[in-house]
Amino acid sequence: MAQTVKQKKQGLANPFGFFRHECESALKAGYSSFQKTSGHGVRDVDIASTLEDPPNPTFGHLATSLSFEVAKAQKKKPIEVARTLAETTRKVATLDLIESIEATEPGYVNFRANLARLTELTLKSIQRDGSEYGLLKTHASEKTVVEHTSANPARPIHIGTAKGALFGDALARLLAARGHSVRTHFYIDDTGRQVAIMAYGYKLLGEPTPEGKPDHFIGKIYSVTATLVEIEELKKRIALLKKTEEADTDISAQTKSLDEWVGIAADLQGKYPKEFDKLSKLISKDPDPEKSIQELIQKYEKKEPDTSALMRRVTRIILTGFDETLRRARIRFDQWDWESDLLWTGRVAELVGQLKESGFTFNKGGALELDVAKAVEKFGLRQILGVSPTFEFPPLTLLRSDGTSLYPTRDIAYTLYKFENAEKVINVIGTEQSLAQFQVKVAFWITGHRKEAEKFLYFPIGHLLLEGQNMSARRGRFVTFDQVLDETVTRAKSEVDRRSPTLPDEIRKRIADRIAISAVRYAILSVDAIKSTNFVWDKVLNFEANSAAFINYAYTRSSGILRKLGKLAEPKKLDLLKDPAEQALVLELSKFPETFARAADDLNPTMLCLYANLLAQRFHEFYEKSDISHVSDNELKWQRVALVLAVRTVLKTLAGLLGLELAERM
Repeated sequence: MAQTVKQKKQGLANPFGFFRHECESALKAGYSSFQKTSGHGVRDVDIASTLEDPPNPTFGHLATSLSFEVAKAQKKKPIEVARTLAETTRKVATLDLIESIEATEPGYVNFRANLARLTELTLKSIQRDGSEYGLLKTHASEKTVVEHTSANPARPIHIGTAKGALFGDALARLLAARGHSVRTHFYIDDTGRQVAIMAYGYKLLGEPTPEGKPDHFIGKIYSVTATLVEIEELKKRIALLKKTEEADTDISAQTKSLDEWVGIAADLQGKYPKEFDKLSKLISKDPDPEKSIQELIQKYEKKEPDTSALMRRVTRIILTGFDETLRRARIRFDQWDWESDLLWTGRVAELVGQLKESGFTFNKGGALELDVAKAVEKFGLRQILGVSPTFEFPPLTLLRSDGTSLYPTRDIAYTLYKFENAEKVINVIGTEQSLAQFQVKVAFWITGHRKEAEKFLYFPIGHLLLEGQNMSARRGRFVTFDQVLDETVTRAKSEVDRRSPTLPDEIRKRIADRIAISAVRYAILSVDAIKSTNFVWDKVLNFEANSAAFINYAYTRSSGILRKLGKLAEPKKLDLLKDPAEQALVLELSKFPETFARAADDLNPTMLCLYANLLAQRFHEFYEKSDISHVSDNELKWQRVALVLAVRTVLKTLAGLLGLELAERM
């Protein structure tokens, strides 16, 4: 049967997908014929879902498990059904990209691709589409907001927070390439206690001009201030417990906590002696530091001019440092949203009013609570939210007894704000926020925003360990993202110096920077977002396997081949690439469009990392086995060059999707 123009276009856009489509069509027709012959089969079977990648390419390039389902219904051996099914399918199949259809033990039907045709189709597709090859566009484009990073603006971004930043950025890149209209947002949490502590310490010091990187300078003021205030509060608490003759166990627990914070203070005094000594004297003169901080929070929520100016001023200093760090890591934002604006514009008050009228709120000790459990049961949300029948939803505090709002309340208002210009909202945030994200959805149901509840996605980020060590930002014990980037650049520079000592120093520095930033991005993105990530230096810059450096090395090798050849010629045909290493490489290239589309639709950048690593591995195997420069057959030479060009093109596209920058030399 001759191919239609539409089919040819589909094949060029998605070679392996076209092979899959042929297999699916043949299998449907073969199964229909099988049913007529046997008289019965399995009803409502999803043919497409039975096709899968065999564990070994010697079994073929796609296999179906349909025979097992049919055999169970007919009470036959799967291999018997498979043989009959393979025979009926062969009779009706369109053998363009399908080379053979065979039944194998214990009952699979295996489809083998015509690799000569697949090679021609794949390489011509890449030649035609260039950097757009594989970037299949969705038929259902959506305006999408991806909110990520949103680090607390009271200290530098640490490596744990950077994990969410990198995944959020990668998601935005994938969705945009898929054809969605994507905007990235950073939520500036400027009305919380930590920012107030930062502003309190900054004001006590006379609002000094930052020395060095601004977020690092303000961050040390926050760490010292928070520690000293905590110590003052613990001392007062212990004194009160002793005065009221409370239980020894309570006093002992508070004393233990005080000892821990005193130890933290000693560390900070060693790191920042000038700021520590000044703040220690100034805070000791304040009769009630905690009250001073609470007053800042309340005045800021009410937009008191002097307080507002102070809080915005110090927060902007931190954000300048954030932007510098994030840009270095190739992360950009379309919009920075101030939490305080939600309060000042009345959005939070309006939301609280709606929730009050819903009948799902109650007062407890002067605080306003939302009865989440009641709403979940009334609207039957357990199955919708994917929550077990035994899970108990605690109430959500909307307002404190002093009338100030809490972060979850403001987050609900903020998410509704994001939906004003979007059809879908994705929140990239830590797994510890899972309950809060559920509460956002429940609040949407309560306020009648059912459509938004369905289109609101929570993308959970698991913890990150640095060389197996946990970190605590609150206690000032963490590693900044800047420190990780600096250390990776230093290590990469050492490696580049060893490998390419004859290159000019400036070029080696530039190469090291590209390799280092890409190495950090890949190391984090290559592990599923929800899993805990252990960031280990030796793995991050491993040139031998599963790293950005390994992938870059494949790109460098391909660039080196092309550079040595100089002027390139186009092959007349693409029919000589028959070596197993060449065919394995073509097969991976043909699968890129399907892999990209699945990664974007499933919100899974890690899938692309694994694909990039496998493609690089296949290229290295090809490089070791297939000569190009000295091959006597010119036609074979230029066909192999076409394959190298194709790999180079796809690697560059992958790098763009993952935010990696590839170096031509290493």
